[in-house]
Amino acid sequence: RPGLAQEHETASEGRLLVLNKHDNTLMVFDVPSYERLATIPVGREPHEVAATPDGRKAYVSNVRDKTVSVVDLKAGRVVRTLRSDRLEFPHGLDVTPDGRHLVATSEGSRRLFLIDVARDVVLRSVTTTQARAHMVVVLAGGKRACVTNVGSDSVTLLKLPELRILKNVTVGDGPEGIAATSNGRWVIVALQGSDQVAILDAGTGAVLARLPTGRTPIRVAVTPNSFTALVSNRASNDVTILDVLARRVKTTVPVGRRPGGVATNPAGSRAYICNNDSNTVSVLSIPGFEVARTIPVGAHPDGIAFVPRREAPKKARPRSRS
Repeated sequence: RPGLAQEHETASEGRLLVLNKHDNTLMVFDVPSYERLATIPVGREPHEVAATPDGRKAYVSNVRDKTVSVVDLKAGRVVRTLRSDRLEFPHGLDVTPDGRHLVATSEGSRRLFLIDVARDVVLRSVTTTQARAHMVVVLAGGKRACVTNVGSDSVTLLKLPELRILKNVTVGDGPEGIAATSNGRWVIVALQGSDQVAILDAGTGAVLARLPTGRTPIRVAVTPNSFTALVSNRASNDVTILDVLARRVKTTVPVGRRPGGVATNPAGSRAYICNNDSNTVSVLSIPGFEVARTIPVGAHPDGIAFVPRREAPKKARPRSRS
């Protein structure tokens, strides 16, 4: 029997969800063993995945099917497929911290959707004047969200759950990837057309700083316990590491070919990068910023999410009789 220290080291931290665009599948891996637990068929050309905070469900945007798959992660299968006449090329997805709502972008119809997570129905949608609404991030507190508009070089600020557009802010050339710091103060946007990120004030949308990245920055993730941002650069096959607080580039780490989706674990000790043309996921150690492992996955992995392990509820101790 292994000792307690060894048991702790090998205990599951949660699950890593990886979408394979050309296999039309969602792969589920245990972390840190990286054993593949399931391969789940979803819709055609799945791009992004978001999980509910309780880890029970995941949502997958299927670009070619014009649908969103609802995946029961315990059962390991799609339990519902969401469709709408106005859902054209669905892409970005994010769940509010309370787990009640999913925000989704519809790139082809210039619409944004709010979905009821408990019932898996569309509550409301809104038309945006901006072109190619692509990625979305819900800010801390769940009352605001930001959407990148690739074709309009802008970010849309939304009020939730009303799904009301507050303003559109011009940020730079080709904004696509987006993430927010855990304190909800700053939003980091990847500007693929200028090889930069813009750091925005989350309240006003004002651009506070710009930092250089590699070539064609495409996705952003921020560690939950610090102000470290990771930016995947599709054309230079690397990841730029940024200190958001100090407004500086810390280092650049080579990964696989055409990296895309980025996620981190809740402890902020590892990041996971999908390498589209290598059919792998790079596991990046933090703060060492070295590739510690490479996981083989399916064809053209892109969307990725981390689902923390749920703690089992503690049993109530029986009362002693006096």
